[in-house]
Order: sequence, then C-alpha cells, then structure tokens
Amino acid sequence: MNAFALLATRYLAGLLFVVPLAAVAAPEMGRIFALAPASGSDGVLVANKQGLYLAQPDGRLSLRVKRDGGFVALAADPSDAQILYASGASDGLLRSDDGGSQWQRQSQGGPDSFTALTVSPTDGKRLYGVADGIYQSTDGGRTWTRSGDAPEKLMNISASPSGLYAGTEEGLRFSTDGGSSWRPASMLRIPVTMVSAEPDGTLYSFQFGQGFLKAHEPELAWTPLANSFGGQAIMVMARNGTRLFAATHIGRLFVSADDGRSWQAISGARGPQSAAEKRGEKLFAENCQACHGAVGIGEAPQFGKSLQGLAPALDDTAHAWHHSDQQLQNTILKGSPVPNSRMVAFEGRLSARDAEDVVAYMKSLWNERALRCQGAKHMDPGCMTH
Repeated sequence: MNAFALLATRYLAGLLFVVPLAAVAAPEMGRIFALAPASGSDGVLVANKQGLYLAQPDGRLSLRVKRDGGFVALAADPSDAQILYASGASDGLLRSDDGGSQWQRQSQGGPDSFTALTVSPTDGKRLYGVADGIYQSTDGGRTWTRSGDAPEKLMNISASPSGLYAGTEEGLRFSTDGGSSWRPASMLRIPVTMVSAEPDGTLYSFQFGQGFLKAHEPELAWTPLANSFGGQAIMVMARNGTRLFAATHIGRLFVSADDGRSWQAISGARGPQSAAEKRGEKLFAENCQACHGAVGIGEAPQFGKSLQGLAPALDDTAHAWHHSDQQLQNTILKGSPVPNSRMVAFEGRLSARDAEDVVAYMKSLWNERALRCQGAKHMDPGCMTH
C-alpha cells in the first residue's frame, strides 16, 4: 500500500469510527444504513436506527415505518421498487410488497441479521447478504447458503449483471461466484466507501481522495464526476428515476439531478436570510469558498496530495460552532494561531464589519443544536451527545 493509501485509510478510520463530537451532534438522522428508491414518489427511503423515513428532494422528511432497533440493511428489487428487503438487529430477512409500509419475515433460516443486502439485477429472486460472511439466496430470501468470507475491511456490496462488487478500505473487489472468491477490480488500493451497480452495467463509486466516480462494465474506466463533499465520505446510494441520492458517514443526505456531477444537500440549515447573512454569503464566495468549499462543507482530500492541513468545514459538521462569534471573527481577520496554518489574515481585505457578516453567513449554515451550543457551551452534557 502506498503512503497516500495508508494515510487515507487512517483518515477514513477517523471519519468512520472516531467521529468528532461536532459531527455526531450535527446530523438529525443519525447514522444512515441504507437507501432505496421510494415507489410512487420522487424521493428516497432512508433506513436508520428509528426505522424507515421518506426523504423528498425538497427537504421534506416523514417517518414511513417506526421499528424497534430500526433497519440496518435495505435493498429494493431493481425490477419492482415496491418489493423491498430489509434487516434489523434480529428477525432475519424482512420483505415488503407495498414499498415499505408493511413488513413480514421472509427468511426461514440463515442469519438472524444482515448488515448489507443487494438484489441481482438479472434475477429478482437472487439476493446477497452480509453477516458473518457472504450469504446467497436463490428463492427470494426464504433460504440462505453461506458463499464464503467477506473481503477484509468491507464497506458495502452491490450486485451487477456480471457479478458482485465489494467496496473495501483497501480498494474495490469483484466476485463472479457469488462471493466465494474475490479479486481486485482496480489497481488503486485506496478506500472505496461505496459501490452501486445498475441493471445496465453502470457503476458508481465513492473513492477516497477522488470523490464520486462512474464507470461501465466490463471496462471499468472510472470517470470522476464530483469531489465536493469536503471531509465527508459517501457510504450508500440509490437512484429514483433521474435523481441520485447519497448519504455520508455522518448521516447527511444529498441529491443530484445531473448524474452525480453536482449535488445539493437535502434539508439541513435554513441558509442566509437577513441582509447581513446575504452580504456574508457574497464575501464567503469571494474569499473563503476556494478552500472551505461551497456552503462551507470543507476541503475535500485529493488523491496523491497531503492530507495534512485540509481546510475544515465551517457549517455545523465540524468544529466551527465550538467557537464564539468573536473568536471566529478574530481568526478571519488575524489568521490562525496554529503554526504553518494556511489560514492567513484577511484584515487587509476585509473589515471588521465584513468579518461579522461572514460569521453571520456561517451561522446560517448551522442547525439548531449548533446555534444553541455555540462556544463554551459545546462542552455541556446536552451538547456533547446526539
């Protein structure tokens, strides 16, 4: 493994398993385990620890099904989105024939819980699941056989017309025998946090340091589409019609209407409304966005470049809200006190009033918890837990 891949894996491990308190507190959905197209809607079904939500592209969010322990895996039949398969912490495989409103136990044996599920695009009765290995069903999930071991450091799986793909922390893997054996599907051994296959052989993936990419079987020549998620990593994806939906490791939802080239956050903070916030938005775009990303999402890692000193997110997903207004304004005008920081002083370009407006804009990107817990209050018990 090259130096970048090693650093990327360590960085990713920090994102996924040692998430800063700020990142834990910010998302309202908590961890999102899976997405599936919402039949009869232009939205997406979201599986989390509460149950199943319906998220619309305009930000509307409604609880579809509440379930003790929620859903930890979810997959739709590619030929009929009304047919869904899911798994919780127990009860084996569940099935819904009405788009997720009603569920019944489907499996008559096999694992008591799956952490990931996918349905073959060429045979709706062939399912794959991840438990203590890779499991396969050829009868719509009623019975299961263990195909083999899962690849090491597995992130997720997705069935394509030609086989089974696995995103892992050490690259993309491919199996033509239902998960009995695996081979590298890419020469790059960098973390692939998400892979999603479509019935026509189109593949999407999120690769650390490269962002969101697209390819087609069998060549798998990956085309970069977007690397605009800051320090967030896409973990799961689903398509509904012409829209792509994605969820990151901190539970943020995004939607794309142009095949993944640009993305917009679903719901979230209110955005700039006051005159000061709108002035700050313009100043931010002119002076801050180049490093800190659109709407303050942070600087994205770049393959082959150092991961040290990336510009942090200034929305509510990192640590900006741990600081008071005055501290934030001082950093803008005086620069960062950290040695060798890229955050230079802007007092030669921005006035004190400008700095106030930029901070006002930043705070329009924060959720209610970040606003309530700003500054020293972020250490209060009610602000340190989700």
